[in-house]
Amino acid sequence: MPTVTRTVTTPAPLDVVRAYLRDFGNAPEWDAGTITCEPVDPSAPVTVGKQWTNVSEFRGRQTTLTYTLEADEPTRLRIVGRNKTVTSEDEMTFTGADGGGTTVSYTATFTFHGAAKLATPLMLPALKGLADDAERSLGAALQKLPTA
Repeated sequence: MPTVTRTVTTPAPLDVVRAYLRDFGNAPEWDAGTITCEPVDPSAPVTVGKQWTNVSEFRGRQTTLTYTLEADEPTRLRIVGRNKTVTSEDEMTFTGADGGGTTVSYTATFTFHGAAKLATPLMLPALKGLADDAERSLGAALQKLPTA
């Protein structure tokens, strides 16, 4: 199970950052690989169990996963995406940053299924590159959030 972790800091307060990231529909703004991310049920509130259909590009190919908000805590979110090829577990933790603002630690764990499982070692460089891109795009998006 490849795992990548990245950390970004923003001057935005924790409650603003958490509210923004818990709505996974915002993923196209902050996740470099996401093309679209639409709620399965647009009328359902953003609470544990909420689902989104996410279309991402990875290594030049588009893939669709159904993501579910599985943990929604004051300083932690867990959103898990699944399809027949991969399970992507995204965990975000939030802490107050020195001098104000918020530090976000983002960990993504990928579990490949079926034939894709055999290629897991070959995926590591691409996954690290994806994580680097996501760190940059997440940092840029969080810098745009209101600070008060």
